[in-house]
Amino acid sequence: MNMTSYESIKTSIVLDFEEYIEEEGLNVAQVSAKTLEEDWRIVNDNLFTKTLYFISITIESLKYNEIADFIYFRLDSYLENTKFEEHIDKYDVDKLLQDIQICKKLINAKSEYKIRETSDSTKSRVEYILRLKAV
Repeated sequence: MNMTSYESIKTSIVLDFEEYIEEEGLNVAQVSAKTLEEDWRIVNDNLFTKTLYFISITIESLKYNEIADFIYFRLDSYLENTKFEEHIDKYDVDKLLQDIQICKKLINAKSEYKIRETSDSTKSRVEYILRLKAV
């Protein structure tokens, strides 16, 4: 299976949330940061994978009625993405576009989610991770 396919990334994020929240007791912001850090090469590979990570992390986060501030404040730019690299499978793009619509509805419909504030060092670390170039 392609490591940057829609299904593999989506499954990985769902499993990260289950493992880190339910088994290790981390909060949504900690899981979000840890996922981005562990998978930085895939996250930063292209616009498709970065968008997929942000949208999937948001959807998983909202299941717990909160979202990390560093995800929330970047989310708008990812919600507007509709064009991706030509080499990305059309099925994967279609699935991501569906998730973007789901994410928009969840963000607008859920009035009781919390934006979890994180430390400046966490925000800086995430910013650094998102600037790394995948090789």
